[in-house]
Amino acid sequence: MLARKMGASGMHKVMAAGLAGGIGLSGGGCGALGAAIWLLGVDSLKEAGKIDYGSRRAMAVIDKFLKSTDFKFECAEIVGRRFESVGDHASYLRDGGCGKVLEVLATA
Repeated sequence: MLARKMGASGMHKVMAAGLAGGIGLSGGGCGALGAAIWLLGVDSLKEAGKIDYGSRRAMAVIDKFLKSTDFKFECAEIVGRRFESVGDHASYLRDGGCGKVLEVLATA
């Protein structure tokens, strides 16, 4: 969902979905944040020929993300639960879960 909002290619949408879903299912981090930083890295690779995960743009995304999540990084803390399965995670997102976070990351 985030990759689509960020204008990623079809291939990058699939890759970002796998990355984000895996992180989100573990509950140990925010998959959308991971996907956003990865997509920014892909963009910087195209633009500058290298990936700079510590770029000002990446740091600005992290800052906006933290402000929108009350300074929480972990998925389980942000949403108040752990996901039981891929279907559970997908249903949560499809039903609007994390909508605010996705909008913040997509516009950062």
